[in-house]
Amino acid sequence: MNTQFPGLRLSPLAGVALALLGSGCSNSEAAPSRATPSAAPSAAVQAGARTDNDKYTAEIQANGAYKSGAEGAVDVVLTPKGGYHINAQYPYKFKLSDPAPEGVTFPKAILARADGSFEEKKGSFRVPFVAAKAGKVTVAGTLYLSVCSDANCIIEKEPLEVAVDVK
Repeated sequence: MNTQFPGLRLSPLAGVALALLGSGCSNSEAAPSRATPSAAPSAAVQAGARTDNDKYTAEIQANGAYKSGAEGAVDVVLTPKGGYHINAQYPYKFKLSDPAPEGVTFPKAILARADGSFEEKKGSFRVPFVAAKAGKVTVAGTLYLSVCSDANCIIEKEPLEVAVDVK
């Protein structure tokens, strides 16, 4: 309860801002710009297997052979660059596409920080899935991330997807 200013209520966004101030990030900056192809100007951001900028690389990678009916996994990897590092207080997550592609199931629709591995210069999630039949399937989702330098922290959402060949 705010005793200094009775009746003042904070919006949920104000709570996020206060949480960032308490996370050791004293400054923030705009997220890196994303280029969209000139042939298809759109406000929507297209997912790909990799996002690479001067602050970090975020990617989703197939990591082996996949068999129909058996659990397989892809890896989501975040690598800070230059003077940036993994934000120690940020609640990283990877949220899988909803609904899942036809014939694909995810044992867990949202992977939280505790499901991954995070060190100063690398963060990763192993993302399990099961494809019901052989063929190409797409595993897609959004990585919620934050990387920090000594001067500031950035918070971003990166849509990522990879096609895998299921035998």
